Amino acid sequence: MDKTYKNIMYGKSSFADVSANNKYYVDKTIYIPEIELTPFVFFIRPRRFGKSMLLSMLALYYNIEYKDKFEILFKDTWILNNPTAERGEYLILYLDFSAVPQAVDDLQKSFNEYCSVEIEKFIKNYPDYFSSEITDRVNSQNNITAKLISLAHAIVEADQKLYILIDEYDNFTNTLLAENSSKIYEQLTRQNGFFKDFFRSLKHLTSGMNPAISRLFMTGVTPITLDDVSSGFNIGTNISMFEKFNNLVGFTEKDVNDMFDYYISIGKYKLDKTETMDLLRKWYDNYRFAKGSNESVYNTDGVLFFMFHVLTDNKIPDELIDYNLRMDYTKLQKLVYLDKDKTPNGNLNILTELATYDCVVSDVKQSFPFDLIKQPDNYKSFLYFLGLVTFTGKNVKGKSLLQIPNETIRHLVFEYIKVILKEPYGNINWLDTMLDKLSDMAFSGDYKPTFEYIRHLLSQQSSIRDYVDGENLVKMVNIVYLKVNDFYITYSEREVNKGYADIILFPYIAKYPDMKYGYLIEIKYIKREVSIRKRKTEIISKVADAKEKIEKYYEEMNNYAKRHFPTVEIKTIILVYHGWDIVHLEEYNQP
Repeated sequence: MDKTYKNIMYGKSSFADVSANNKYYVDKTIYIPEIELTPFVFFIRPRRFGKSMLLSMLALYYNIEYKDKFEILFKDTWILNNPTAERGEYLILYLDFSAVPQAVDDLQKSFNEYCSVEIEKFIKNYPDYFSSEITDRVNSQNNITAKLISLAHAIVEADQKLYILIDEYDNFTNTLLAENSSKIYEQLTRQNGFFKDFFRSLKHLTSGMNPAISRLFMTGVTPITLDDVSSGFNIGTNISMFEKFNNLVGFTEKDVNDMFDYYISIGKYKLDKTETMDLLRKWYDNYRFAKGSNESVYNTDGVLFFMFHVLTDNKIPDELIDYNLRMDYTKLQKLVYLDKDKTPNGNLNILTELATYDCVVSDVKQSFPFDLIKQPDNYKSFLYFLGLVTFTGKNVKGKSLLQIPNETIRHLVFEYIKVILKEPYGNINWLDTMLDKLSDMAFSGDYKPTFEYIRHLLSQQSSIRDYVDGENLVKMVNIVYLKVNDFYITYSEREVNKGYADIILFPYIAKYPDMKYGYLIEIKYIKREVSIRKRKTEIISKVADAKEKIEKYYEEMNNYAKRHFPTVEIKTIILVYHGWDIVHLEEYNQP
């Protein structure tokens, strides 16, 4: 590792590494005074946004054992010159529930053993405050709730203050739900289950005249588990949607610009800044976690993943979605769309709406139990907490417009939908066939075989036709199968000239500079109940409507294409379905 300049800290979340190993750090210490205004904090963000790094920073800042190392640990940060009175005033108990072994059959034992080890480690870290008698008393407790209460009493006796930091509080419960172990989940979160007992103890130890727990900061991905174990975070404040904490994790536009400027200034970043900033905006930006926020944030992992690879190889990585991020979302995808019997659940229409239009309309509920997740607004709120949709600042009939934030999430959503469209996957060669046809479409302009093959795949979707409106299904299937390649950046219902184009395929020129064709596609649908006799009239009407829209959109889109990829020809396609069959397919040349 080269310590002559600040290295990207990709894949690690230890704040101690910043000073010890000269790592690049986007300073979040400016939020410390604001966090201190609330003693018991609950904070939700999607995967890979820097929550663990935030907790690591707080742990070192408040730890009484590191008080004398403040200037070293927090060099070049805002808080160095603006310390608060509570700096270095606490004993720190740090619990990371992602480290609890995911053994579904013996989860209570795993949880108990993990917490016991961490509490015993905690006592060893503070030998000046606990006698051997107290240590033995705490360690002798076998039940984690009893051990926690015994520790709390010891802290009160020592006249010290305890700050508990809990990272990924819902990690193993999400695993249970994803593995369709809902009965086990209910046992641990209800009916006096061990996890419910744990949170009941936390609540008890934060209350009273002389509470043992002075501060608590807890992070997670969704509020579901906490709602189930404590009726929401009723022992503190959920700051997740406060406007002033919109940027508490994640990177702002300024943060990313400053990062580029630093590596450019030392000669390490040699690509075009403007082009790569545009790329990062498309793939990692546009999250808003407060309804009224005007500033978006980038996904932390995405930016660090990109910068690490560019600084290592001096080129844009072929794959722009970090494998670790993809795997994190894969673990949760069962929560998003499947019932335990692996049939589409009642909210499949919401997912198809999201895949088709890139957005859904709903208020975001900050708290709801798992058994009510199927209620449409709860389900859409769940998508928001997972990071699949985000606030736009726009409203529709009094409710928030929530949209897919970027290309990374758009790809992940389409991957979820591909799994729903599972019947064609019985043919192991379907993907290779699809990619071959899309390649011909991109480089040779031969589009008809692609749409004929999509029609073939659609004809096999008998298992979900009863769950989704026909027109939505047709559009969704076309969008999803057009997304299985990386030749194009695919947009659905994109605003063009005060209208919304059905599908736009912008070439991924950064990766395929010799691509020759992009596409503007209008899809029209004739209901299945329309008779063959009346179909001809319907086709004429639908084609006329499609031509009118293409004429409206084409000039603006073609001008955009000339500016950004001048060697690419934009083809305009009209596609008309009757039920599940294509009854009209043509390239419409502008008059």
